[in-house]
Amino acid sequence: MVSDENQFPAIDSKTSKGLTLAIKVFFSIFAILTPLMMILMVWFTLASNSIKFEIKILIVVLAILVIGLFVWLLMVQIREKSTTKIIRATVDKTGIHHYSNQGLVKSIQYSQLMPNPENGEYDVFIYLDQSDTDMDLCFYVFDDAVNKVIRKALFIEGDVVVTNGNSLKKHFIKGISMFRPDLKIAPGVLDLYNLKKNL
Repeated sequence: MVSDENQFPAIDSKTSKGLTLAIKVFFSIFAILTPLMMILMVWFTLASNSIKFEIKILIVVLAILVIGLFVWLLMVQIREKSTTKIIRATVDKTGIHHYSNQGLVKSIQYSQLMPNPENGEYDVFIYLDQSDTDMDLCFYVFDDAVNKVIRKALFIEGDVVVTNGNSLKKHFIKGISMFRPDLKIAPGVLDLYNLKKNL
């Protein structure tokens, strides 16, 4: 008999260090150049004799607001650096797990998934917002804080670029169909991730 480990192997997230570095460098340059350009704009505006005094005051106020926003964003970024950074995700026979350097940060286990409380047609489905551009894989879990079943979306979290996010979601759906056959998966989910009804 084939064990669950062989039948449903764990899949880890794959990260792109180069793409992550490129994005961080781009946003760092943007964060440095924008306030610098605002300071130069104010300096040239104040030095100009052809610009009205009211316009100069308006530009100085705008520059102060933009620079203040960037300082605030920098402070938030520094504060976030001290929190736990998610570096990888794993989908295995128990669910999806997010890890940091120190270990497990959070998990969504198959056993936590619940049927649709509103007697809807499906328990796992794609939720489309008003723009129909953001497609979130949704399911229901019991939330102890509000003491009821709520809808949740599956996000592959991480502080690095994950290149196999769709593979992780597809494997999570396979796990739901294998370990929670009582939950109804919408045909649109199966079509989107190219899965068959009887996995």
